[in-house]
Amino acid sequence: MHYKDITSKALENGWLVTKGKTPELTMNAQVNTEIKRRRNRGDAPRFVQHGRGYIGLSKWQARGLAFQIEQYNQEVRKTLRDRLLAIKPKEFEKLISRLLAEMGFVEVEVGSFHADGGIDVRGELTVGDVVRLKLAVQVKRWKRNVQAPVVRDVRGSLGAHEQGLIITTSDFGKGAKEEAAQADKSPIALMNGEQLVQLMMEYGIGVHRSTPNLLEIDEESLAWNKE
Repeated sequence: MHYKDITSKALENGWLVTKGKTPELTMNAQVNTEIKRRRNRGDAPRFVQHGRGYIGLSKWQARGLAFQIEQYNQEVRKTLRDRLLAIKPKEFEKLISRLLAEMGFVEVEVGSFHADGGIDVRGELTVGDVVRLKLAVQVKRWKRNVQAPVVRDVRGSLGAHEQGLIITTSDFGKGAKEEAAQADKSPIALMNGEQLVQLMMEYGIGVHRSTPNLLEIDEESLAWNKE
């Protein structure tokens, strides 16, 4: 379907709510952005562009080379996550700082902060020279899930105008998710192991591309992280 027809149907069915004057262009831009981000992560895009504004679903395509590449990259993703568990704690902090820098954060610091309550990395992101986000990050190279007390500790360690973020190689318990989302308290963003690996693959941290869409573990960049 043409992206304009897709937008019309989405508006008719209430799937898309917007006050913008050009929803069709917004829809097309978002589809293009998703295709690019998923390819950067080594994931098969959900959408396929057929030219002249026509868009289809990738699941309608035959399971050929693209499917095999996706399956291979899934194995790379699993291997990368396993490798993270073998990294020394301090080197894991440095790896997170590299990721933040690739994402556009500046003044990224790794190390001990006074009265930090466990804050491992700090950085700052400026959007459009207007919006400034200060980030205080605690990293957990854990196999077990992060629970609510960790979220409370990070919240209590935030400086003025800081946003908290907890990054773990595992996941978050129900209590941690509920604590992080408390409406009457400073919000704490949560990034689990799957999300971390996706971002690393998207920004080329710990992996390299042997072809435009095929990812490989970057042994050289990870070698110094081993125990």
